Amino acid sequence: MSADGTIHARGIRKSFDPKTVLHEVDLDVASGEVCCIIGPSGSGKSTLLRCLNGLEEVDAGVLKVNGEDFGYYETPTAYQALSRKKLAEQRTRIGMVFQQFNLFPNMTAQENIMAGPVLIKGAEKRQSAEKAERLLASVGLKGFGHCYPAQLSGGQQQRVAIARSLAMDPQIMLFDEPTSALDPEKVGEVLAVMKDLAKKGMTMVVVTHEMGFAREVSDSLLFMDEGCIVERGDAREILANPKEPRTQAFLERVL
Repeated sequence: MSADGTIHARGIRKSFDPKTVLHEVDLDVASGEVCCIIGPSGSGKSTLLRCLNGLEEVDAGVLKVNGEDFGYYETPTAYQALSRKKLAEQRTRIGMVFQQFNLFPNMTAQENIMAGPVLIKGAEKRQSAEKAERLLASVGLKGFGHCYPAQLSGGQQQRVAIARSLAMDPQIMLFDEPTSALDPEKVGEVLAVMKDLAKKGMTMVVVTHEMGFAREVSDSLLFMDEGCIVERGDAREILANPKEPRTQAFLERVL
């Protein structure tokens, strides 16, 4: 089993009849790289993330995640879908944080973080509780383990959601506009946690509209439009000097 934190995608296509959402998308993310994806609404950014962690099945293309074929295996004559059990095992090594926090409302913050390791990996409850407390401290929420989601602010809930993903010991973290549902003053709390993850060498793919974060933290930047990657390269270079007219037009509106 590989745990190398890389993503290699070639010719990824995805349709939701009759609309093609991803057109022959290629993507390479190295271990420890932070890749930000920007673009207008409806350009396929979230669908690409969902394909990378198996929430959506690709229609065509080759996808390797963490050093192994993801969602399928190759035979001498064809690609065959993996069993649900094997796909679920692959997915445990890919964390995903959504726009909405998706915490279980009837569980405390600590219980939300423990749920995956205990229910999916069969981890021991006491060790999982100790790990949950360490993770809460790492996202700036020491002492909040007893709180229910309704007792937490949006920024705090999103940080619990990040800790919940980290509890599964992923090699890759995917973020789908993790700050878009937050009040402006809470955005910094979540971005600070993400910056800390980046410093620790976590492979991250981040769909974001936070251009300051992309400029400061990301190694690479992709601009997507209408299901295609229009421009890719160094984040600071693209944000300062976009080469493609479509990228230029988009950045003129958002910067």
